[in-house]
Amino acid sequence: MSELRSALDELAALDLAELTDDAVLDLVGELSTVANRMAAALTSAVRVADRREAYRRDGAASMKSWLRGSCRLAPEEATAIVSTGRRIEQLPATAAAFAAGEITAAHARVITRAMTPGRVTKAAEAGIELAETDVILADLARKTTPHETKQGVKRWVAGIDPDGTLGEAADVRRRFSMADGLDGRVHVRGEFDPVGAEYLHTALAALMNGDRPAGDTRSHAEHQADALVALARGALDGGSLPDVRGERPHVRVTIDWRALCAARGAPGVSGGSLGWAGPICPETARRLACDAGVVRVVTGPDGLPLDVSRAQRTATAAIRRAVEIRDGHCVFAGCDASPEWCDVHHVVHWAHGGPTSCDNGALLCERHHTACHEGGFSVSRDPGTSIWHTWRSDGTEVLSRAGP
Repeated sequence: MSELRSALDELAALDLAELTDDAVLDLVGELSTVANRMAAALTSAVRVADRREAYRRDGAASMKSWLRGSCRLAPEEATAIVSTGRRIEQLPATAAAFAAGEITAAHARVITRAMTPGRVTKAAEAGIELAETDVILADLARKTTPHETKQGVKRWVAGIDPDGTLGEAADVRRRFSMADGLDGRVHVRGEFDPVGAEYLHTALAALMNGDRPAGDTRSHAEHQADALVALARGALDGGSLPDVRGERPHVRVTIDWRALCAARGAPGVSGGSLGWAGPICPETARRLACDAGVVRVVTGPDGLPLDVSRAQRTATAAIRRAVEIRDGHCVFAGCDASPEWCDVHHVVHWAHGGPTSCDNGALLCERHHTACHEGGFSVSRDPGTSIWHTWRSDGTEVLSRAGP
């Protein structure tokens, strides 16, 4: 290990800027092979530690948990290494290719993941030699990318375990999440079943199918992201989406009227805000306003929306919009449910003479709306402010909080 560390130290000290193009490409190729061999060695060492239950020395419950705690690996990475190590033992050809650096850890994972005990047994019952399959798949992995190797593995699985592939096809779980990052960008992540992914891919491909304008240098990923936004915008503009809380779904931008009308780059002009994604610069708000309906909400000296003064039980779209701007989210103590999940609650109940107005409205999610009606809780707002209080049925305060 000391020799290995010394070699890595020498590599770190190498001035890559002095290398020719040929030399640096040769180095990348060599390092790729070495990285594969290192991954194979790590997998083998993890397998030995796993078999011996060496992780118990440090009080870990499993080798996966030890890798996560001691090596700070992501859960999925730890699982992949342990699982690959356990199954690659029965695949000597794949193990040899991995150890020689001829295939990557991703190749090894694709092959070993399919080799479940049940499938190995079914292959034997069908007269399919595991050793022969191992040689074929290892050779395929040497010549193709992990994705292409996966297609070959799928064909093998379909041949020996059609019931298993049917079960996998029945798994239509889909996950998609959006989260705002610290850099001001919004990050998306998800996974789809093959059929669901095909629907999405086909729709995006249709939007990407047109001729590119001259000078368009977008990458495929950038083009695809623009197509996804166009797909969402087309659905909103088309009017086919279901109403949300009695109103057609739309992108909401809040900006001061003076900022909207100000010249580009004018000093002292505050930006706008999107309903979910948050703050944007004035120019972005002005761009969105070029192709949008503008709704005026009059505010008082303190900046809070004034009463819309409509005497009806159900809050109008204008009242709801004003309440959303003022409250920002569910006003119940400790809850940040976004406006689209909330109702406009009558602080003083309609049946008790409470008006349908901004002043008497409170944004509450379904759970806490129920808590205020059936659970004995109540909310109140300090007059002229966006500070809300949550009260228990015995009159004690749970917590006070300010709006956005």
